[in-house]
Amino acid sequence: MIVHLATKRGIKAVTKHLGYRPALNKRVRAITYEGVLQRSEWPRGVYLFTDAERMTTAQKGYAAWLHDRMSDRPDAFKLLNHPTKHVARYKLLKQLCSEGRNGFDVHRANGLGTHVRYPLFLRYEDRHIGSLTPLLHTPLQTDEWLARLAAMGEDLDRVIAVEFIDTADHENLYRKYGAFRVGDKIVPRHMFASTHWEVKIDTNNRSAFRRREEYAYLRENPHQEQVMQAFESAGLQYGRIDYAMKDGRIQVWEVNDNPQISSSLVRYWRGRLGRCLICLRNLDHAFARVEAQVEAGPPVRFEASEHCVWEALCAQ
Repeated sequence: MIVHLATKRGIKAVTKHLGYRPALNKRVRAITYEGVLQRSEWPRGVYLFTDAERMTTAQKGYAAWLHDRMSDRPDAFKLLNHPTKHVARYKLLKQLCSEGRNGFDVHRANGLGTHVRYPLFLRYEDRHIGSLTPLLHTPLQTDEWLARLAAMGEDLDRVIAVEFIDTADHENLYRKYGAFRVGDKIVPRHMFASTHWEVKIDTNNRSAFRRREEYAYLRENPHQEQVMQAFESAGLQYGRIDYAMKDGRIQVWEVNDNPQISSSLVRYWRGRLGRCLICLRNLDHAFARVEAQVEAGPPVRFEASEHCVWEALCAQ
């Protein structure tokens, strides 16, 4: 059994996947953090604590309580991620830059100084919608965009400025790699290539050479050691990383603890079905490896403490 814990908003990441793969419904269960307080019986299995960026303080409190209770029973539960130990995007990118692993820095948009390197772009620190702006080349352009975003009602306290790093090859192609971590395994998901600096989908999938290149990435998993180090820095045992390559080093864009798994089957994977199936097969194998560490047996009973319930009710 695999139990995916997320907020009401974030639970769609797994329920959408189950809609595409209904055979998994007997193996995978999706539970919201709100539902934790109503349960007293927990099936043995692998538990994914996800969606830390969307969780309230109260949710983190009783999710941490649940994690601690389950960690006392390693025979019955294998726990991936801790609800309070996820290193969020801004702090992670700052850390990777200071350690010399990322070749670009990140800054709070409402406190930019003269040390900022241009060009840069603005994005939310806790959402996965990509850039809010084109590349900005001067402080004046940045100020104009910040004023525009403020006028639109955007919360500038949650906006960060990310320095641009040019990762294009000799053909002016930018590549974005995506890979999952499941326990001690790194599972490549995709390699997208585009002539635009912000690579959201693959715009070069008709190239036979590019298809072979992506198949080789899925097969050979060439960056797994560096990717695993990035996940360790983010404090995650489950999630997905998006990154590029520059001079042999990965450049981390983000590490998401509640990623979409196969919604791209409909939107992005046209002509990519074979590559998608390779990823899904490898994910199944990685989860099976973790599930094998759990001993069979009856569900385990414990109820949320009165303190957890009281804090949750007060938060509402």
